[in-house]
Amino acid sequence: MLPSILLAVVALFFMIKWWLETKKTKSLNKEVLAQKNELGLNKDFSDAILRNIDAYIVLANRNFLVEKTNYYSLNSEKDDCVLHRVGELLRCKNALDSGACGTHENCKSCPVRASIERCFREKNSFSRLEAPMRLYLSDDTDNYVDCVVSVSGAYMVQNRDEKVLLTVRDITRLKKVQEELEAARRVAEVAGEQKTAFLANMSHEIRTPLNAIVGFAGLLSNASESERNSYVEIIKGNTNMLLQLVNDILDMSKIEAGTLEFIYSDTDVNQIMRELEGIFRLRLEEADSPVRIVFEPCLPVCFIHTEKNRVSQVLSNFLSNAFKYTKEGSITLGYKVREDDIYFYVQDTGAGIPAGKVDKVFERFMKLDAKKQGTGLGLSISRTIIKKLGGEIGVFSEYGKGSTFWFTLPVKPFDFLPLQQRTEDVSETVEFNETEYDAGAVRRTILIAEDMDDNYLLYKIYLEKHYDLIRATNGEEAVSKYLECNPDIILMDIGMPVVDGYQATDAIRQLSSDIPIVAVTAFAYDEDRRKVMSRGFNGYLSKPLNKDELLKMLHKMGI
Repeated sequence: MLPSILLAVVALFFMIKWWLETKKTKSLNKEVLAQKNELGLNKDFSDAILRNIDAYIVLANRNFLVEKTNYYSLNSEKDDCVLHRVGELLRCKNALDSGACGTHENCKSCPVRASIERCFREKNSFSRLEAPMRLYLSDDTDNYVDCVVSVSGAYMVQNRDEKVLLTVRDITRLKKVQEELEAARRVAEVAGEQKTAFLANMSHEIRTPLNAIVGFAGLLSNASESERNSYVEIIKGNTNMLLQLVNDILDMSKIEAGTLEFIYSDTDVNQIMRELEGIFRLRLEEADSPVRIVFEPCLPVCFIHTEKNRVSQVLSNFLSNAFKYTKEGSITLGYKVREDDIYFYVQDTGAGIPAGKVDKVFERFMKLDAKKQGTGLGLSISRTIIKKLGGEIGVFSEYGKGSTFWFTLPVKPFDFLPLQQRTEDVSETVEFNETEYDAGAVRRTILIAEDMDDNYLLYKIYLEKHYDLIRATNGEEAVSKYLECNPDIILMDIGMPVVDGYQATDAIRQLSSDIPIVAVTAFAYDEDRRKVMSRGFNGYLSKPLNKDELLKMLHKMGI
């Protein structure tokens, strides 16, 4: 009986042991399966990261051999299952040119290679190393690109083998954007500094002539006749300087806005030169200067197609500077026709320019002598004009002996002009003398549309001795006064209240196409002149109003 019981107990023990081991095995299998699934998920997750991350992931050993990478998947290339070194995998030009990564002369100074070696040596990591690289884009050795990469490296040990996990990101575009932003920041800073300098210069340059104008205008009432004449000349000189300053500022604003206008026409070069020679000869005589001005024509007849007013403006700037800095000797104005261009020059025997300042004379607000009048803008504007015309500009100077300012225009001369153009040019040069008025002539009536009282008073002073004047203070009143008084001519301001000069002229032209209408306006650019002459006006005068020009215009209109 006892052996049977013992046998049953042993059998039960083994059954229980089998059951427990079977249960444990199932549990272990389940656990292994779960870990396997987790490993699979982790692998899928890591593979997804490698495929989609915007960077190359490179696992390299101490020999720089790449054991794992996402390079092929990111570039849609087939893995050739060959272990390449880091430089060879990334198509480093130095590595491929030398045949193996690390053998090129430049590899000794490669910051990426040095950082990886230090990472192994110090068992440490590094991050965001920015380095330039030259990479081949294909097997074609002529097809490569320069770029900037950001490299990070993490030291690790796998199965007792040392590895470095590298992250390589192309940041060329980012660096370019950063450089552009930095350049924009510097430009903004310079612009801010220039704006401050501009305001400071303009405050000084505007107040200087204004001080003389206001001061001497206040002295006129109590001055003797000789003093009054002297004061008037001072006021006129400073007024002209202030007007030139305003013109320079307006030109600079148009240059900044990219709207500086250019109107090309067939232009008589010799006529421009003779007119400037006459103007500056008169200035030298008025200043009682011993300096001679000489015009050296190259051809007896020389016409070119260019922007006449702008060419004249540049030459006038050159002559003004020569006038300021030349105390004796001569100022020579001339041009030369060369194979590919025309070379204009103004040569003087004046003070010259110190060697250290020759390269700066065309910069804004550059004045060689702070005591001399001027804004320091003329030469800067001249440079912009000549570049716009497709030419070059420069200066030769020897300090103490004189300077030669020059510019070129890439144009060819020709020796004819259309007859109509010749006629217009001659008509604009008609001289008029106020003393030619016939005392017994019938007085003509002028309708003046002007809303400013002071401006109308100036008209009265200029014209009431010889004409009957009628005033309209706005465009609507101008139309009514025309119907009521039937004037012989209308001087029409443009910027008036109620109805402006354009609208008033449109209305009057519906009533008469014969009445002469002359625009007198502060809109003083050539584009404004074109607009005026296309809107039914017979003539154009710009403000500030010049008496001689006004009388010449009336004479031209037959009034």
